This record gives sequence, C-alpha cells and structure tokens, in this order.
Amino acid sequence: MLDLAVNSREAAICALHASLAKSPAVKDAPQFLHGLLERAMLAPVCIAPDVALPHARTDAVERAVIGVARVAAPGVGFDAEHPAVRLIFMVGTPKPQVEEYLLTVAAITRTLKAPGVHDGLLAAKSEAEFTALLARGAKR
Repeated sequence: MLDLAVNSREAAICALHASLAKSPAVKDAPQFLHGLLERAMLAPVCIAPDVALPHARTDAVERAVIGVARVAAPGVGFDAEHPAVRLIFMVGTPKPQVEEYLLTVAAITRTLKAPGVHDGLLAAKSEAEFTALLARGAKR
C-alpha cells in the first residue's frame, strides 16, 4: 500500500490488516487484528525512527503473512518516540513458528539496511518501483 492516509497507529494497523485479512492464510481476521493491536499497545513496535513492525504470533494465521505500507507524509505517530512513522511492515506468524518470525524480522531489517532501499522506498513513485526495491534489498 502506497501513501496510506491515516491519522493514528490504530488506523494504520487496521488499514494494513484489512489488506492482509484477504489472504487465505488468515483463518480468523478479527483474532489476528486483536493480536496486532494488543501487541502494539503492550510495547513499542518500531525498529527505526520512521519504521514500525506491528506483529502478532497467533493461531489466527496458518502460515506467515506480511504486509507493507508507506504512510503519506508527514507520517503517523506510533508512540511518543516515533511520531512520524512512514514505513510499516506487518507480520503475522503462527504461535509455534518462533524461528520463522525471528528470521522474518531479521530479513526486513537487513532489507532496510541495504544501500538505497530505505530512502528509495520513501521516494518510490509506483507500487512496482516500491516492490522492486524491496526485492533488491532482500537479495543482499
């Protein structure tokens, strides 16, 4: 999702969740959403000043699901320390898949650290360009 227009952390999570809820891997969309919101309220989900990683390990998904959104400038506040989040990577994994969850988070972090990827994602003009940057960063 590019240039998501939202005014709160909850609205951002709900919008990206709505897109992921269509996946056949999501068995119980309301339970998945509840898990995402609950986790975001318990502890920070940001991994950089402008990057959030709302996530849930839940029985509501059959396999790992990932959604990505770029929030319209100036961004959305996720907490007091992250008032202008622009990139959101939503992850849902089945409860027993701890290793898969950790590998997914590590892959997202590596991708964002690849030269030009973070800034390129913020500047991408199309979903195709955005997706290509993610793929290029993931290959490193």
